[in-house]
Amino acid sequence: MNFLFEPVRFEDKHLSWSGRTRSEKDYPGYYHWHQCTEILFVHQGVGSIIVDQRTYELRRGMLFVFQPFQLHKIYADVAPDEPFERTILYVDPSQAEEALRPFPKRHALFHKLWQGQDIRTVFDMQEETGLLEAIFGSYGSLDARRREYDTEEITMLLLQLMGCIAAVRDGEEAKATATDRGIERKSRYSEQIMQWIEAHYAEEVTLEQLAELLHLSKYYVSRVFREETGSHITDYLTVRRIKQACRLLQTTVYSVERIGMDVGYPNASYFINTFKRVVGTTPLKYRQRHMGL
Repeated sequence: MNFLFEPVRFEDKHLSWSGRTRSEKDYPGYYHWHQCTEILFVHQGVGSIIVDQRTYELRRGMLFVFQPFQLHKIYADVAPDEPFERTILYVDPSQAEEALRPFPKRHALFHKLWQGQDIRTVFDMQEETGLLEAIFGSYGSLDARRREYDTEEITMLLLQLMGCIAAVRDGEEAKATATDRGIERKSRYSEQIMQWIEAHYAEEVTLEQLAELLHLSKYYVSRVFREETGSHITDYLTVRRIKQACRLLQTTVYSVERIGMDVGYPNASYFINTFKRVVGTTPLKYRQRHMGL
């Protein structure tokens, strides 16, 4: 089973690398987050990526930066003639920031991508695709020869990536449009649903409420969310509630029963079972592990 929280093991490195991974079968994806920064570049594929209650198009040349503990889902519509091919970098942000410190502009950009609030972390790198693939190819050739990387090689890779992102950002800011140059489209029904859930996930949520909000039938609401995100509304509601429960377990001394009620589960047993199914452990064990108890 794929759990909501996926810890990344760095093993004394500050970057974990997965170059040009290819999927030729169904790739429905699932909602999850990591403790580190994730950088995803799409070489080929079609589908959607959900992050921060927004749905973005998955296509060649798109680059996504997911901040630590940021809930996201990758959904690829895979066909025999349309595989999903991507490069993924998991970065230990504190160590990467230290490595980039001698380079003020690149260091500042990485820090914003890592910790910035209300900052765009989705980029259309179509014009930079050839350069990025050459950068990844060069680093990948090292991977083929040896498994250990020194800080200089990793720093060079991060510098090149930050340089490509900076070039795209600077170009878009110079054109100063009101939108993200086609990256963000008109609001989809799924985005309206996710934004409403963000404000009401601790309450009872029904299809009837969402249907009334969108002036659609409840059957169409369920279908359109599935078509746009690749998942059911109940799946998204569950992971949003459990993510908040994880935060409360780490930052408060509230009882498990109180936390369950605060995130929309008045039945304690149901909350505990749901938490274990999604996270892979019970709420109490999760708290003990993350608070060093």
